[in-house]
Parts: sequence; C-alpha cells; structure tokens
Amino acid sequence: MTAAAATDLGPEWVQASLAADETSRDARSTLRRGLLDRVAQRRADIRAAEADELVAVTEWADLHRTDAADHLLSVAAGMLPAPRLAAWATCPVDMSGVPVDEYALAELATTLQVPDTCARELVEDALELRERLPRSWARVIALAVPVWKARLLARRTRTLSPEAAEHVDRHLAAHLHKLSTTRIKAAVDAAVLRFDPDRAQAEADQAGESRGVWFEFEPGSLEQSTGTGGTARFGGVADTPDVLAFKDALTTKAAELEVLGDESSEQVRMAKAVGIIADPQYSLDLSAAAHDALETQGDGDRRPPKRRGPLGLERPIHIHLHTSTETARVQTSGLPWAASPVSTTAIERWISELAPGVRVKVTPVVNLNDHHAVDEHEAPAHIKDRVDLRDHLCVFPFCNRRVRADRDHIDPFVPIDDGGPPGQTGDLTLARLCRYHHRVKTHGGWRYRRLTHDPGAYQWVSPLGDHYLVDGTGTTPLT
Repeated sequence: MTAAAATDLGPEWVQASLAADETSRDARSTLRRGLLDRVAQRRADIRAAEADELVAVTEWADLHRTDAADHLLSVAAGMLPAPRLAAWATCPVDMSGVPVDEYALAELATTLQVPDTCARELVEDALELRERLPRSWARVIALAVPVWKARLLARRTRTLSPEAAEHVDRHLAAHLHKLSTTRIKAAVDAAVLRFDPDRAQAEADQAGESRGVWFEFEPGSLEQSTGTGGTARFGGVADTPDVLAFKDALTTKAAELEVLGDESSEQVRMAKAVGIIADPQYSLDLSAAAHDALETQGDGDRRPPKRRGPLGLERPIHIHLHTSTETARVQTSGLPWAASPVSTTAIERWISELAPGVRVKVTPVVNLNDHHAVDEHEAPAHIKDRVDLRDHLCVFPFCNRRVRADRDHIDPFVPIDDGGPPGQTGDLTLARLCRYHHRVKTHGGWRYRRLTHDPGAYQWVSPLGDHYLVDGTGTTPLT
C-alpha cells in the first residue's frame, strides 16, 4: 500500500496500526521474558541438583572413613547418632582431616562414569568445603553460590594452613557468588603471603629457578623437517617484565611488517617476528625501512595501514606495595589485574636482574579521592589512569574482561556548543567498559548510573527492566 493510500484511510486506520504494532511489541517482550524465566528456572534446578550431589558425596565419604571402627565404638556408647560402614581397605587418604578409604573411590568413579582422578577431586573439594570452609559450604547448601565456583575455591585452599583457609573463607564467603575466578586466585595468593611468608618466599625462589624455554619439534633432529607444515612449537617461563618486553618486541616487529605491506594476521606476523629478532642486524634494517615508510605515508604516496602497532613501545609497570605485609600488586597494560599479588621477593629479583641501561621511574601515588574533569570528549591520560585504577575490569554485569577497555560516558556527551554542561569528561563521569559491552550499552537499550556513595559501584537496568548492582566484589542481581 502506498503512503497516499494509507493517508486516505484516515486517522482511525493510523491509530489502529499503531495499536497493533504496540500489541506485537508487548507480545514479543512477554515471550522473551517467559523464555528467560524458563532458562533461569532450569539453571536454578541444576544448581540445586549439584548442591545435593555435593552433600551426598560428603555423606558417602563419611561412610568410607578408615577410622570407622573407632566411630562405631562411639556410636555403641551412645556418643554419636549415625553409624558409618567399616572400611575394609587400609589405604587412607587424608582429605581435609577426613581419612577416606582410597579403594572405595573406584566405586564412586564408576557410578559417576568418570575417571577415578575426577571422583577423587570431587570428594576432596566437597570435604574441603565442609570441613575447612564452613561459611562457603553453608552458602552452597543455601544455593547462594554455584558448586563450580565453590569447588574452584576449595581446590586452591587445600594446601593452605588452617589459619589461612579460615581467613579466606571469612573474607570471601559473602561475595563468592560474585567473584571471578581470577579474583578468587588472587585472594588465595594474598592469604599465602600473609599467613605463610616462608612458603611464599620459597615459592618465589622456586619460580625463579623454574624459568626456561622449551622447544617442541616433530620426531627427528633439528636439521630434519619439523613436519609437513614446517612449523614447531616453543614456550617458556620467565619473569613477568621479561615476558612483557618480549611480547612488546614481537608486537613492534609485527607492526613494522604491516607498515611494509605484509597483509597477514597479527598472530602470523608475530610468528614471523620470532625469526626477525633472532637476527639483530635484520631487525634493525626492518625498523629503519618501516620508519621510512611511515614518513612517506605522510605525503600521501602510500595509504596508511588499517591498524598501526606500537612502534618503539615503552610499557610502564606500576608496583603498588602494601604497607603492612610483604605483598605488592602489579599493574600494567596487557597484564591481567589478577596477576597480583606478587611477593616482594619476586619484585626484588626483577629489579636485581634488570638489563644495563634500564631506567626505574618512581611515580607519586594517585589519590582517588581527588576528582578531575575536562570539557573535551576525549579524556586525557591522567583521567584515564584514574578510571583504570578504580575500575580494574569492565563494569558491565558479570563481565570480567580487562583488555580493549573503553572509557564510556555514563551520560551521553553533549558538546559545549550544543548546550552541554562543563566538566562532562572526568573520573566521576566515565566508567570502564570492554568494547563489546560499550556497544551493548550504546545501541542495545541498557542503562546504568554510578552510585553516589561509592564511585566504584554501578546500577544497571536491562532492556527488560532487570536491575543489577556492580561493585568491587562483583555483580548482584537486584529484585
């Protein structure tokens, strides 16, 4: 139907059409909400079943304690209410203070249809939670924490001292359901540094001795072919600053290859760079050619590359020392926030093994209680630093990304010439979002605001009206 014909139908037809469109939108929203509620209910059912399975596993372990004979005597004396089956084997495995018959694990593994190692880990995790992490265990039973996340915590606390395990449980249990896996690891590492400094120093020393580079070739000598594809694998363990420097060197050479016309992907160009940096003279010649090419691009003789790498990149590494413990937090671009904490022993080794000519620059501590803002749309470096120091991760609900961070204007930026207020770009008006969630917020109908009492806390509203609170401990759905 043409626009003229539609107009001839009169305003009643227009109103009816608009009402039909509104009804259709409401129907779609109702369907979407119904399907999401169905998914949420199935997830809740799975969580309840997994928690019940974990409880059953601990009860199974109680029935197969190797000290069951002593327990049965206590039951006979009326001291304990429930009997346990006597263990026939004499191979106890201490699992968080509970001696479990090792041979009995085979029956559990076959019932679960998993290898015996998986069954053993399940029992160890369950008993660790019940015996040494009682607060976290209670939240699992109450279905407030998913089993997989509680087991992740248990796997990391098994080797801790009782004091350290209690400290982790006391500080993490209330927020465990919101914490990412990397932040759980960081909390356990911090407990080791605080309660067992000798172990932390020994691990740092051992880590220094475990450094190395390993090469993986196909069967045959180095002179022979490494397979029909002609490639080989290599990997290594080195100090964090050295690994970052090596990554920067590869990234720089990959960018130079792109400037010189190499259209391969960045990963392929970084692989080519491995051989280039092995030849210092070739590497220098390539750098000179790339910089000459960049100068000619300025005259329009050559189109600039779509993505230019960081030629001559210098990467600052910020080390935040704790005032009361032998702990530090390391922060730098390209390094996950959860790479911390780091023992001061490791940092001392980094500094002592710096190459000649490397500079160490001490910068003042940034006071996040001071706030800065400018009138331009683009945030200057000092404001970006404040946002990054406050928001370690993307602040979208349940997102743990740190890479490719944008500093998003919480309220849309309005130019001053168009009537916008001054100071729209500041640490209180910006938040850290990964590129994907920046697009979701801008084009997907999501809204959020910063809470006035906590600059690092945000309240989000989804297109369907669901509310979420995101703060330093993670994400909390709001009812």
